[in-house]
Amino acid sequence: MIWYEHLFLGKKCRKNFGRLKHKITNRQAHSGVYLIVLPENEHALLEIIPSMLLVQEYYPAKDLRIVGAAATRREAFSLVEKILGNVYKSRGNVNEIASYLEQYR
Repeated sequence: MIWYEHLFLGKKCRKNFGRLKHKITNRQAHSGVYLIVLPENEHALLEIIPSMLLVQEYYPAKDLRIVGAAATRREAFSLVEKILGNVYKSRGNVNEIASYLEQYR
């Protein structure tokens, strides 16, 4: 699991982020947190996954590149919208998301 240094965090996640990160990294179940990750599929821009999925064997084994976290699904979609807006303003193309986020790794 790779946590980007400059994460996009929802309001509730900001408050307890250290504890949340520790629990998620150590595969402890934590409901109510949605992670925004760079997808393995090169045709997708971002993925939103519930952190509860990480207790399954498939998810921790793969190299997730976590760029954000939110307390609700709605907040996660808002963060994705914010990230894509930042990418578009900076690069003029939302497909440049990986290179944009690489600067914050």
